[in-house]
Amino acid sequence: MGLAVLVLVLALGAGALLGGRVSGLSRLPVRHLPWLGCAFAAQLVGVLVSDPTVHPLALLLSAALAARFAAGNLHLVGIPLAAAGLLLNALVIVVNGGMPLSEHAAARAGVPPDAAAAAGRVVAGPDTRLDALGESIPVPLPVLPEVDSPGDILVAAGVGLLVVGGMLRDRGTPPLAGLRNSARRRVPGPGQPDTAPTAAPLRSSAAPEPAAEPLAAAGE
Repeated sequence: MGLAVLVLVLALGAGALLGGRVSGLSRLPVRHLPWLGCAFAAQLVGVLVSDPTVHPLALLLSAALAARFAAGNLHLVGIPLAAAGLLLNALVIVVNGGMPLSEHAAARAGVPPDAAAAAGRVVAGPDTRLDALGESIPVPLPVLPEVDSPGDILVAAGVGLLVVGGMLRDRGTPPLAGLRNSARRRVPGPGQPDTAPTAAPLRSSAAPEPAAEPLAAAGE
């Protein structure tokens, strides 16, 4: 969860630097939103219910509903990546009856040792399968360290791409565009003459002196 929040914040910042606006997210052509709402509801049940049978079933249901939502939105950038991550997580949970957690990765990330006892997790070992697709990637975040699966990484990356792509639908002027354009105007490239404008020569505001009259003819 911490990684997903971090990626979301970074995506919002990247979208703003590229000239995008948050208002562009409202114009994303998203379909089948009820499926996504049901997926979040099932995920909430899985988090609140610690029963060893209900928890994995709720997570599987959530993954299936989210995959159904993703299947109808493959036209959006980032959604195929997130869907692949959800399917990988669902596959690992099905074959193991829970998400395998690497104790070594948990120690490297600074996750408490009792994390493997949480509902829906099993300790990775000789009896588990597809351990590489389980929670095997340490993410030592400052406040909430965690261990993520490759599927979690794909989901976070897909959400980040979706946010940046959505923001760029309503493109404005990038905050750094003015600085870049100013630097390009002032600094000539290698081998190029300095094209900086030069000051025009000053002109005197005094009235011009009248020309001298010709000398009078001799004899006058």
